[in-house]
Amino acid sequence: MDEVGILAYDGCWGLGLFSATDFFRIVSLLERHLRVAQGYRVRVLSSDGAPITLASGHVIHPDGALDDAGACGLIVIPPLEGPRLSAGFHPDARALAWLARQRERGARILSMTTGACYVAAAGLGQGLLLATHWAFVRQLKRDYPNCEFIAHPSFMQAHGIWSSGSLGGGFDALLEILAQDRGDRFAQLCATHLLVAAPERLSPILPGHRNHRDPAIFKVQDWIESHHGQAITLADMAREARLSERTLKRRFQLATRLPPNLYLQRVRVDKAKKLLLASDLSVKAIAYEVGYENVSYFVRLFKAQVGQTPALWRSGANLAAP
Repeated sequence: MDEVGILAYDGCWGLGLFSATDFFRIVSLLERHLRVAQGYRVRVLSSDGAPITLASGHVIHPDGALDDAGACGLIVIPPLEGPRLSAGFHPDARALAWLARQRERGARILSMTTGACYVAAAGLGQGLLLATHWAFVRQLKRDYPNCEFIAHPSFMQAHGIWSSGSLGGGFDALLEILAQDRGDRFAQLCATHLLVAAPERLSPILPGHRNHRDPAIFKVQDWIESHHGQAITLADMAREARLSERTLKRRFQLATRLPPNLYLQRVRVDKAKKLLLASDLSVKAIAYEVGYENVSYFVRLFKAQVGQTPALWRSGANLAAP
């Protein structure tokens, strides 16, 4: 069972902290429903185990102190209230030392927006591009000149360090981590149970393909994900990016490590997965919803990417216990 430590500290946003605890609660409920072994033990930890005052003023009682935790497989750092960061906030030295020790032992670390200050202060962000809230990029660059920060719509990831630029990006990162640990179908199930929008509108789980800093390509990716059900050509993508087709192909491949048309196919297959799990639509109807009028072609494409037909994947035959 993987130990998940959620770092609680005075001034952190409860919305970020509880989004992580609730995410893993959904994971636990799915595990019980599917009768598979529990994969995670989640604990909220503060430096000394004492109560924490959230940014809202509410007080929470952590599950324990940092030193009470063993080796963590994942550490989540919720965001810091902005005015505190602007006022010269510096993370607690005990928390920074603990983070460094846990990272040396192989822990993955996810910082949510302004929580990136902990990664930077612990010396874990050098040479990495850290995502954070757009309003505090300059502030963090001034406070931690040895690190590079970016306002990112989702998350960045490198060498076991994950950082998100928004609350939604934190969920995207957690879903990708879950996909690494438990497989694609389990992560897709979790995504459909997070339902904050129709399943076909949820962010796709396409590991690594947003881990770049090209704003024109982000714009095209967002556009593809919201227009995936339409007929889309390379010319359409280039026009959206305001680039030539040749330049789009080069920059898209460089940023995402996929050619644009293959990225479109993967987005459509991912959207189909969510519809297969969250709806009773027929395979034919789902093919049409994600942009394919030829159901036979859709089934062949799905099988080529996933290794199973849509019907078999929907049945859960590929879901293995951990």
